[in-house]
Amino acid sequence: MQQKQNNKSSRGWTIGLIAGGVTTAAAVLALNKRTRTSIVRGTKQTASTVNHVSSFLSENREELISKMKGASNELSHLLQSASDDVQDIADRAGHLKETALSAKSQAEKTAREIKELNQEDSEQKQIEQAENVEKLPTKDDQS
Repeated sequence: MQQKQNNKSSRGWTIGLIAGGVTTAAAVLALNKRTRTSIVRGTKQTASTVNHVSSFLSENREELISKMKGASNELSHLLQSASDDVQDIADRAGHLKETALSAKSQAEKTAREIKELNQEDSEQKQIEQAENVEKLPTKDDQS
C-alpha cells in the first residue's frame, strides 16, 4: 500500500514537472518576441522550400522518371555484362584447369617412357658388354 502511494506521488511529480516545463516554454515563447519571430521565419522558410521542391518535382515529373528509367536500364545492362564476364572467366578457368591436368598427365607419361627407354638402353649396353667380354681372347685361345 505504501508503494502505491509512492508511485502515485512520483507520477504526480512527473506530471507536475512536465506541465511546468510546457507552461514555462509557452511563457518564454509568448514573452520573447525575438524567439517567436525566429521560429515563425524558420517555419515560413521551410514551408517555402518544401513548396518549391514540390512544384519542381511536379513540373519535371516525366523527365525525372525518364532519367531514372534510363539509369536503371543502363545499370541493368552493366550488371548483365559483368555477369557474362564472370561466367566467361569461370569457363576459361575450368578449361585452364583441364589443360593443366592434361599437361601434367602427359608430362608424367613422358617421364615414364624416358625412364623405360633409359632402362632398355642400360640393359642393351649390359648385353653388349657381356657379348664383348665373351669375344675377348682367353688364355686358352692364345696358346
